[in-house]
Amino acid sequence: MNNTLLELIFLSEKRKSLLLFLEENPKTMDEIRDSLGVSPVAILPQIKKLRDRNIVLKENDVYSLSPLGQSITGKMRDMVDILNVFGNNYAFWATHSIECIPSPLLNRIDELVNCTFSEPPDRTRLFDPHREFVENLKESRYINGIASIFHPMYPVLFTDFAKSGREVSLLVTESVFERVKEEFQAEFRAFLDAGTSSFYVCRENIEFAHVVTDRFLSLSLPFFDGTFDHREDVLSFDSAALRWGEDLFAYYRDMSEEITEI
Repeated sequence: MNNTLLELIFLSEKRKSLLLFLEENPKTMDEIRDSLGVSPVAILPQIKKLRDRNIVLKENDVYSLSPLGQSITGKMRDMVDILNVFGNNYAFWATHSIECIPSPLLNRIDELVNCTFSEPPDRTRLFDPHREFVENLKESRYINGIASIFHPMYPVLFTDFAKSGREVSLLVTESVFERVKEEFQAEFRAFLDAGTSSFYVCRENIEFAHVVTDRFLSLSLPFFDGTFDHREDVLSFDSAALRWGEDLFAYYRDMSEEITEI
């Protein structure tokens, strides 16, 4: 795809929206006008440019993608979703280490297209768990979490969730595991005895923190210099993001050792 074709597709929001709209099936001018919120006067010049390049076809009053247009648009949606993910909060993504996400999941980062971001805590609760995070955990039926950092409030918090009957699966790094055993042995034993809990230790390097439940996804990424960002998390309630989060958890669970007793 040369630069001229890239410009034709991506430098006009109307052309880009039209191609994605026609990807579903052929549309009449009335359907295009009503769905995209554009007048025929505004969209017809853009359609002409796409027809001139044999990307869009017209038969009577019905517009459709040509085989070439179908091929282009099939790859275009993934690119648009990726750009939307990073454009949603470019300052965040540009300053955080996304390469710590394993390649199979990083290649699917477009599935976080509908993500939002947590509100930074105020100065009086700077190092507490985010309010949104805890509130959404309380509303969840099951919890799968990965921890590469140790927070002194988490052993009690997740033990209480496990004792309440929720299915809780936690996966931690070796260093986090050592601190849990040393400083929270009673809570750890109660967590293992809850009956609905699982605990895993991963020997591989993990630099992020992550929770996925039936309700939401939370992802905490480090800054480029390795410093952990305790102020802002990626959040999503979208079904595609939840599947992405489940697969991220499964990726590390499959290479981890399950701990069943102290």
